[in-house]
Amino acid sequence: TTSFKEFVVNFSGTGKSVAEINKALEAKRIFGGIDLSRQYPKLGQSALYCVTEVHSIDDIKTLAAALKEVC
Repeated sequence: TTSFKEFVVNFSGTGKSVAEINKALEAKRIFGGIDLSRQYPKLGQSALYCVTEVHSIDDIKTLAAALKEVC
């Protein structure tokens, strides 16, 4: 069974744009979330992330640690 879990992360309190965060993640070979700031400006600096069955717990922990570091 294929399952998808999508969630929005708001980075407005970090002082960084989604573009800046995604660039820093890319340097770590991590694909960042979809930047929602243009399509949904009311959400501020927010990104849409998705995890599926192909992502391991370690993948999710790696993303969380990288986000903590770049934010």
